[in-house]
Amino acid sequence: MVLPPPNVTGNLHLGHALTTAIQDSMARWNRMNKKNVTWFPGCDHAGIATQVIVEKMLRTQNLSRQEVGREKFLEHTWNWKSDKEEVIYKQLRKMGASLQWDKSVFTMDPKMCYAVNEAFIRLYKNGKIYRKERLVNWSCQLQSAISDIEVDHQVIDGPKQIRVPGYQNPVQFGQLYQFAYKLSDSEEHILVSTTRPETIIGDVAVAVHPEDSRYGKYVGKSVQHPIRLVPIPVIADSKVERDFGTGALKITPGHDVNDFDIAERHNLDLLNIFDNQGKANSNCGIFAGMPRFELREKMIEFLAEKKLLGDISPHAMTIPVCSRSGDIIEPLLRPQWFVSMQQMASRAIEAVEKGQLKIHPAHFEDRWFNWLGNIKDWCISRQLWWGHQIPAYRLKSLESDLNPESWVAAHSWDEATATLRSSDIQQDEDVLDTWFSSSLFPFAVCGWPQKTADLEKLFPLDVMETGHDIVFFWVARMVMMSLELTGKLPFKEILLHGIICDSQGRKMSKSLGNVVDPLDVIHGVSLQELEEQLDKNRQSGHLSPEEFQRAVDEKRARFPDGIPQIGADALRFTLCSYNVKNHFINLDMAMLKRNRLLANKIWQATRFLFLLLDRTAPLREDQTIHFEDCHSKDQLSLLDQWIYSRLHSMIQKIETGFTNYDFHQATDALYRFLYGDMCDVYLEGVKPLTGRRLETSTLVLARCLEASLRCLAPFMPYLSEELYQRLHSQFQQRRIGFHRSQSVVTADYPAPLQWVVWKNETLEKDFDRIFQAVAEVRSIKLQYGITKSKPKCVLVWPSDSTTHDEIPTLISTLAGVGDVKFSVDGVPPGTFVSRTITDGSVHVDLSGVVDIVGESKKCRTKIGKLKRQLERLDATVSASAYASNAPVHVQESHQKKMTALRQEIDQLENYLTIIGELTNR
Repeated sequence: MVLPPPNVTGNLHLGHALTTAIQDSMARWNRMNKKNVTWFPGCDHAGIATQVIVEKMLRTQNLSRQEVGREKFLEHTWNWKSDKEEVIYKQLRKMGASLQWDKSVFTMDPKMCYAVNEAFIRLYKNGKIYRKERLVNWSCQLQSAISDIEVDHQVIDGPKQIRVPGYQNPVQFGQLYQFAYKLSDSEEHILVSTTRPETIIGDVAVAVHPEDSRYGKYVGKSVQHPIRLVPIPVIADSKVERDFGTGALKITPGHDVNDFDIAERHNLDLLNIFDNQGKANSNCGIFAGMPRFELREKMIEFLAEKKLLGDISPHAMTIPVCSRSGDIIEPLLRPQWFVSMQQMASRAIEAVEKGQLKIHPAHFEDRWFNWLGNIKDWCISRQLWWGHQIPAYRLKSLESDLNPESWVAAHSWDEATATLRSSDIQQDEDVLDTWFSSSLFPFAVCGWPQKTADLEKLFPLDVMETGHDIVFFWVARMVMMSLELTGKLPFKEILLHGIICDSQGRKMSKSLGNVVDPLDVIHGVSLQELEEQLDKNRQSGHLSPEEFQRAVDEKRARFPDGIPQIGADALRFTLCSYNVKNHFINLDMAMLKRNRLLANKIWQATRFLFLLLDRTAPLREDQTIHFEDCHSKDQLSLLDQWIYSRLHSMIQKIETGFTNYDFHQATDALYRFLYGDMCDVYLEGVKPLTGRRLETSTLVLARCLEASLRCLAPFMPYLSEELYQRLHSQFQQRRIGFHRSQSVVTADYPAPLQWVVWKNETLEKDFDRIFQAVAEVRSIKLQYGITKSKPKCVLVWPSDSTTHDEIPTLISTLAGVGDVKFSVDGVPPGTFVSRTITDGSVHVDLSGVVDIVGESKKCRTKIGKLKRQLERLDATVSASAYASNAPVHVQESHQKKMTALRQEIDQLENYLTIIGELTNR
């Protein structure tokens, strides 16, 4: 496996902890099942995200990257990378990640850079990479192109003020503007609709639907552009929506994807009106230099002055937002590098269709087919400084950089000059999309393109486990690039886990300030410390004042008392206790605390075993005790046989859970056995034993605990290792024969087949009935307030079930009752309270343990008090003016109170009836 390389943008959060917990449990389980496991660690340079953070850091020093220059900026970024990588690896180690640290990589290590360059060169030579001027998603804040899947689509249902980076005041969106285009040869006009009046200067045509009778007479004519004062044609195109606005559409191919397609069909000119910063360029005449959203207001004023402005109405719309910077995307015509995707996507689809590549959960297959089936060519060039500089060189003498003959892809300047036969060349200053280098990760970490031993032995990987939110960012691209460059799938299976969210259901993100550091959960942290961490991020420029305040409010609401110390084991166990295949995972503090108590329970159970060993197996030198000495069923009690059967059930469920990637089923089986079966039942059942029975049960407990620690090891490595060593040290001192591995990590994982001989479903079914009886007895004792008393008990049991002498003793111990008897014919005379259980019943004798007179008196007093309350309320609501004068919420409150009083009175009267029956008996 490979650990999805965390971005060096900051510390890891609980989302990373989920990935780590899942993958480490898989790695440890497979190692203990005697498989050779290689688990690659690494960090990703995260081009855009890291550059944004370092730029924010510089802004706190009143500096920009342009002011410090490219070389100095990269120096700052490498220093940032070194600091964050060290912190990330420390966090992973603290979480117990058993990675192959000697194989750790950074995506800009020399060997990785060589692999990235080689991939680009091969794809370029094979015609898969090409350079073309096309509309791209442009972030004016980043001054870079980004890919389609890095664009978030914010839906609004009408006018809304939205903050846009670089603008002091919010910008108005969600409005539809109408304005008139006058015909060139008459006084008539065509009213067009647009949500983007700032792009009017870039209009090159007006389009209408060919079947729209309102505009048919205008097709083929021209209208006068109100600003450029040139005629532009009126065209007919079937892609125009007749129901949108006025049915007439302004065509701005330099700033709209749909308009671009229409322009290509009609051979229209392409006009770009914005520069890289989103300011009006020289094509805008007197408006040049004006930021695009200020230009919007100026266009509205201009049209109004010219009496061309029509209605402005509310309009639902989708706004494209840069997921990295929060900027509003501007489609711009720019020469960029693209990867041709259709053929590669077809191979990735085919691999899943033929079952060569399996996706878990399976419902993601439909999304896989849909996305890859509608894929567009991938823009891989980014106008950044941080990243892999594109290994493409061009002749300076050729003016156009779109001429393929002017470019060569090469590993070095020397190689490029030799190919182009000229030294008058320059390397493209752009860098590659981060996901381009990340898409090579599974084979690049193994040494590709070199024919290394790792590449031969470890590639393809067995499984790719990661969050479903990057299935197309990363996973699909790994599959396509691997098939193209190596001819092999990069892995055999894909496991996609859900996303850990905050209390508001938002994905955890460093930029939102809603992340939780796993080390804060492991070691505990106060609310004040959490707020200090956020303030540090605010001061360093990583959080805006608004983001900081939202993050503080979120922390105060979610962790009013801070985060208690949970420990790495309980954190890992909890993360794997959720169904990780669910779409979203809301981490519950109660679950963390519960599993911390589980770890404590296991620790205490081990201490209890050591006390039993002191009593039953003192230190000796003359003989060795073997577990096999108490292995035959005729030597074991029913309770011993039952716990062995339950141990087999647990081991079987764990194996199924790991095999199907249902880790929550494995953790549930562990919890039920360790906390319920072993601690709550078996330990309690062993406590009253003496003599030979105690010696045998002590060895049974030791064997169950030893196997359980090995089962627990993938999820709780720290606790299981500590107790495994202590337990085997006790065995060694007491000469108890048992195979010991040097570490629990290298021990054999318990297999269901080893324990199948102890599987006894009939016995487990009988014990289930026992536990029902215990639960009912405890309920009766609680109801009658006799939890500290030990009444007599009679069990009516089916004749064909187990009625062994051990069962009364076990029920007596677990339920805290005195004498327990079986009866097939019914209940003997006495003051019994009865409860029904599966195929039987349980009866508790309350004579001598319940003060019938006292209970009756208390009950009648309480009933009288409640009835008086009910009478007063009834008088209030029956008053003549009540219905008209009392507020509705008050009336509802009174009705709820009266209902609750009646229910409580009924319960007490029922209790009084039972007490009366006891008196009659």
